[in-house]
Amino acid sequence: MTSRRTIIAGAVAVAALPPAVWSLAGRGGAGDFASRTSGHDRLVTNEYAHWNPHAPDARRSPDWDVTSGSLFVRDGAGWSGPPDRAVPDARSSTGTGSSVFRMNTRRADFGDVRVTLRVRVLRLVPGGGRAPTEPTDGVHLMLRRQDQTELYVASLARRDGLLVVKKKLTGGTENGGTYTTLGQVRHPFRPGAWQSFDVRITSNGRSLVTIAVRQDGRELLEAVDDGRHGPPIVRPGSIGLRADNCEFAFADLRAHPLR
Repeated sequence: MTSRRTIIAGAVAVAALPPAVWSLAGRGGAGDFASRTSGHDRLVTNEYAHWNPHAPDARRSPDWDVTSGSLFVRDGAGWSGPPDRAVPDARSSTGTGSSVFRMNTRRADFGDVRVTLRVRVLRLVPGGGRAPTEPTDGVHLMLRRQDQTELYVASLARRDGLLVVKKKLTGGTENGGTYTTLGQVRHPFRPGAWQSFDVRITSNGRSLVTIAVRQDGRELLEAVDDGRHGPPIVRPGSIGLRADNCEFAFADLRAHPLR
């Protein structure tokens, strides 16, 4: 099968590639991270804990900081809960706030890293809660997150059926920053179905960052940030998940440092 490549802002989008072997062997040791979603159904943490760090009733997680929305465990998987516009209380008993969901690791030492996870979009809901309906609604993996204005994001399941890699740099109207699309490719998803992803981000010196997204041994997209739209983000940062107007679950989320 012949590869189809699209050059977008210095990136190479790869579609319809033949299956290729990508080793599952990651570096073990203390640098590895695995999200804990086993055990009984429960609230793990929520935005109340973030905005009320000293509240005795807050549910805190050693792994995750949820700045918007609520994170639950249900049936052995992480779960956003039903998206709504509520402002959650300590137990998210008044609502989830998860129509805008933002979650990042407390660890911020992920530089060159391989992230594997399974994602299940349960449903996309109309906007009008905390955020309007947008084609970009869905589930997104954040990489090298410095703060809400500086990060990379791999959009894994979007309302418009695109798989997209972007960079966000400080300065602009999108929550204090500006996004640049580094690469995109068609990749529709089926609501209710689990999808497995394997995402790697690596640097070549301080002038080149490559993000590759694979699924079932097949490369879906390779995006290259060569600095033409602002300096590449080469500093380590946190990883995380965001979602808009989307009820979703995730499982088997692991991060393996590559260096």
